[in-house]
Amino acid sequence: MIALTGRPARHCLNTMPPPHLPVLALLAALLVPAVAAPAEPAGQTHFSSAPVGDQRRFDYRWVDQDGSHTLSFQLDEGAIAAARREFRAYRRADLETAAAAELDRQLTRALDDLGRAYPGVELKLRPDHSIAWQVNPAGDLAAQHHARFEETLDREFAAIESDYPGARISRGADGDLELHARSKADLAAIQQRLAAAQRDANAAAARLVEQAQAGVARRADRVDQDLKGEIAAIQRRLDDFKLAYFRERLYRLDETGGLLPDYARIAARALPALAPLAQALRPQIQGLSTRAALNRVLAFIQTIPYDRLEDRATDAGFLPPPAMLADNRGDCDTKSVAFAALAHLLFPRLPITLILVPRHALLGLGLEAEPGDRYLLREHRTWVLAEPVGPGIRPVGRSGPESAAALEQVTAVVPLFP
Repeated sequence: MIALTGRPARHCLNTMPPPHLPVLALLAALLVPAVAAPAEPAGQTHFSSAPVGDQRRFDYRWVDQDGSHTLSFQLDEGAIAAARREFRAYRRADLETAAAAELDRQLTRALDDLGRAYPGVELKLRPDHSIAWQVNPAGDLAAQHHARFEETLDREFAAIESDYPGARISRGADGDLELHARSKADLAAIQQRLAAAQRDANAAAARLVEQAQAGVARRADRVDQDLKGEIAAIQRRLDDFKLAYFRERLYRLDETGGLLPDYARIAARALPALAPLAQALRPQIQGLSTRAALNRVLAFIQTIPYDRLEDRATDAGFLPPPAMLADNRGDCDTKSVAFAALAHLLFPRLPITLILVPRHALLGLGLEAEPGDRYLLREHRTWVLAEPVGPGIRPVGRSGPESAAALEQVTAVVPLFP
């Protein structure tokens, strides 16, 4: 594994002429001022990566204010693949739709479980995902009502036929009654008895319904006490569901409800994968002050080619650090998280926060501010700014004019480390 090396550019001018030069030519050569070769422009001058077994070898060369540097290291292929797999690209609308669909599935399962636990209780899911319920009477109440009516009539028919020998009462297919009696007087009396019997049958059936309704009311009171707790527990799960759904996919909601990558967890997850890169950087920063070492690492990240990652169907506007290195491209928040993870591996006690402003992201480092530094004061703490985005080489404490203006509109300060 090749360590990062820095070698300032040197330019030598050979002033000793060949022996056969005339004296005047020699004097002319000595009098002509030496002209240095043009300095190599800052930026990445070489990148390559290739598989080596289950590893991937990376080779970089870049130029910054200190000269030209080379760096080689290997990352685990599985770690790169895992980073891509764990953080997938989502459009917000697609992720919201997927979350809502999963929420509906979970609610349906919850209602099915409640339905089995409380037979006869009708549960409905409202459009706002709240749960409505009601206790219904027995499903065969209408049949019971009809049976009670018929039973009461049948008893009265039997009593009439017993009281009036020779009388016969029959019902047709349409439910009409046919009466036969020995005399008109018996027929009139039987009709009166039948009218009273129908009233009694209706009353008996009505009492059955009242009793059923009273039973439903009593059960509703009991179910109400039982279901309140269970529905409240379901509702609490629903309240946290969307946040948990996003969190599982390494996204989070900001203070305004906007969907963002979960930068802190992505940075923390990247630490094991980036450990070989941090190890390759250690020899280069050995003996340097913390700020000088951070500048060296910062320049490495700044010279990685800038890419706006506008194709959110595939990038979600962000790449996890191992994927950024493998693709050799990144935008402001991508590079910021990668630099933060490397800085934490090298300086574990250094506080680092991600500063989000409209259409941009940069870092705040928990360093003591020096004269000329740009910094952000937040919650009685000074955060010295760092711009990992590039492509320009800006040391710690310096930021672009756009960032300086945007600091008046900070939308979020996201703690990354420690």
